[in-house]
Amino acid sequence: MTPNIHIRETLAKPSLFLIITALQGYKQLKGIDSEIYKNLQVKAKKDEFSGKKGETLHFEYISGSEVRHIYVIGLGEKKQIQEGQVRSKIEEAIQTARKIKISEIDVIDEASGLSVRSVVEAISIGSYSFDRFMGTDHKKKHPSIRNVYLTKTDSTQTEIEKGVQTANAQLLTRDLVNTPASHMHPEVMLKHALEIEKKSKGTVSVKALSKSDCEKLGMGAFLGVAEGSDRPAYFIVLHYKGTGKKILSLVGKSITFDSGGLSLKPSEGMMDMKIDMAGGASVLGIFDYLASLRPQIHAFSDIYGLLPACENMPSGKAMKPGDIVTALNGKTIEVLNTDAEGRLALADALVYAEKNLKSDYIIDLATLTGACVVALGSDLAGLFSNNTQFEKLYKPYTERVGDIYWQMPLQQTYAKQMKSKIADLKNIGGGRYGGAITAALFLQEFVEKAHWMHIDIAGPAHKDSGGATGWGVVSIIHFLEEQKDL
Repeated sequence: MTPNIHIRETLAKPSLFLIITALQGYKQLKGIDSEIYKNLQVKAKKDEFSGKKGETLHFEYISGSEVRHIYVIGLGEKKQIQEGQVRSKIEEAIQTARKIKISEIDVIDEASGLSVRSVVEAISIGSYSFDRFMGTDHKKKHPSIRNVYLTKTDSTQTEIEKGVQTANAQLLTRDLVNTPASHMHPEVMLKHALEIEKKSKGTVSVKALSKSDCEKLGMGAFLGVAEGSDRPAYFIVLHYKGTGKKILSLVGKSITFDSGGLSLKPSEGMMDMKIDMAGGASVLGIFDYLASLRPQIHAFSDIYGLLPACENMPSGKAMKPGDIVTALNGKTIEVLNTDAEGRLALADALVYAEKNLKSDYIIDLATLTGACVVALGSDLAGLFSNNTQFEKLYKPYTERVGDIYWQMPLQQTYAKQMKSKIADLKNIGGGRYGGAITAALFLQEFVEKAHWMHIDIAGPAHKDSGGATGWGVVSIIHFLEEQKDL
């Protein structure tokens, strides 16, 4: 639950926790009373805090009968400010307040240059915790932040509402990904899609293709992955109308649990595989925002969300290593490793986006390869694109909100590793190296003319320290709302 956001023109009686963003010349701070200012000067001098970029100062002092907390975020010089980093620091400050059971917070942001919306997003996202399965004792010990008072002169209710709803979209995504597979399976993803449709009051429509529907279309790759599970698979299609000229599809890998199939993962590699639907959860979060605020989208006439939702499980009916499946575009695939299943489900989704929906642009989000984590670590996504201009249009929004990626090569000389002797393709490369690239090259086989970005979020989709992150939700929302033309 996000806190209530209130606007104060001036800081009257500050809450017990005050967050201040400060430039290197922090001594010129306005909007704080003499008592706070005096204590800040003493503590800053003692701790040699000067407001440099990345510095933080957190201290407490007694005011009457109350203990007040001051949390100062150093910004450095104006030219050093990077929005994504500032947002991250605000989120950290909010998390600190929650840990010490603060229910009300004041935020003075007169130096960062961030929009009201961005600050509200950071505040709301920072207040997140996943305690659905915790008992009442835990919830009593970790109360939610109820109210945040924001002192910012350019505040408007519209911008606050956009910030809150954007944060809610990311938090929905994080909730979905954090939910264990015992409570999250394809039917549940469909249920959430239908709830979004209902919330939208007619602006979002949802269609769910069943197994028989997918069989009639020829989605043999997706259905091959789903074959081993007792739970029914659904190919979920969401739709939102814009006012532009181009069609965009957002494709999210939606494997609600990945055991590896008959190519079974080791137990330690399986424990976190509830997160293998993170891409699909991000798409649901984005559509939740569209349903909540129903914004005008100028660059696209139609926005589709595609979720090939299923489990990858071992059983007597499961797809076997060496089997051949036929994708929606007629290409045959020799499945040498059933644990390379995400690319199979995505293959049919990519073809559907272009062939059936006539998509001009496609973004797929997928926790696709451990190789991408080996290459880039857990903080960076790997982005592959067949169109440099498309990637350049998206990049500023990722830098703004902290959805950081590294552009990866579609090295065509590696494509020969995907060639099979008995089918058009095989689903794994020929060795242990370059796995993220060969996976992307496999997906490229199912895109003909559309401008396409494949974003491997295997690293940043989930953190051991804080669970799901909702990577991509906020940056894509900003991209959709603000992109005027293509």
